[in-house]
Amino acid sequence: MIRVTLLALLMATIIGCSVPTKRWPNKNREVVWTAMVAAAKTPDYSSNDSRKRWIVIENNVDINPELGRLVVRRRLSRSLKLPRQNEQTDYRDWIFVIQLLPIATESSSDVPTVTFDVPETQLVPARMQDEATRYFLQVDELLSP
Repeated sequence: MIRVTLLALLMATIIGCSVPTKRWPNKNREVVWTAMVAAAKTPDYSSNDSRKRWIVIENNVDINPELGRLVVRRRLSRSLKLPRQNEQTDYRDWIFVIQLLPIATESSSDVPTVTFDVPETQLVPARMQDEATRYFLQVDELLSP
């Protein structure tokens, strides 16, 4: 029984910890890079869903254009009051590594591809996926005409 439980936990960890990736065909790498930097520097946590609204307390972005990498250290806060519940104050500290992958030399495809990774172990992989989706949507908005 313990062996089955450990195997199930291991499989859930492996499946739940894939690195979110986004591709922008028909976009210039330099334009994608500029949008990536802008989205990292000015995060938008407004949402119709009150559970996804956060206030950015601190946002530090280390930019490395030679490697195409952004390291984002962010501290968030929210005060949440749901019906028939006491007010709840939450804090969240994040470190993201956002990487514009280099052009593959063996392939003629130069589609800008970006990965979004959280280097520390997350107990709730869905939170990382939500952050990646939020970031990629913000980049999409900046890239749309």
